[in-house]
Amino acid sequence: MQFLLFLAVVLLVVSVIYAKKSTFSHKAKIGLFLFLVVFIGIAWWYEAHNRENSEANRMMISAFKQGKTLYCGGREISSSTFVFVNGTLSFIANDQNQKDKGIVIDMSTCKLEKVK
Repeated sequence: MQFLLFLAVVLLVVSVIYAKKSTFSHKAKIGLFLFLVVFIGIAWWYEAHNRENSEANRMMISAFKQGKTLYCGGREISSSTFVFVNGTLSFIANDQNQKDKGIVIDMSTCKLEKVK
C-alpha cells in the first residue's frame, strides 16, 4: 500500500507539471488537483485503517498461541479446543472438541477481553 501512496504522489507531481504546460482550463486543473488530493487522502486513511486491523489480528494470534482465551460471538476460544487457520484467519474445532465440530469462527468477530 505504501507503494500505491508513493505512486499517487508521483502522479500528482507529474500531472501538475503537465497541467501547467497543457491547454487545460483553470477549472480542469483545479478539478484534477482536487481529485488527486482526495485520492491520496483515501489511500492514506485506508492504509492507517488496515494497519490498525493487522495489529489487532497479530495481538489476538499471539494471545491465542500463548494459550489465552479469546471471546468470539459468545464463545470462548482457546488453543485447547480450537485450531487457528492462518490462511483464512479463522478458528476451527480440534479433534477433542466434538461439540463445536464443523463450526468455523472468523477472527474478525473475536475480542481479547470478554464483553460484559
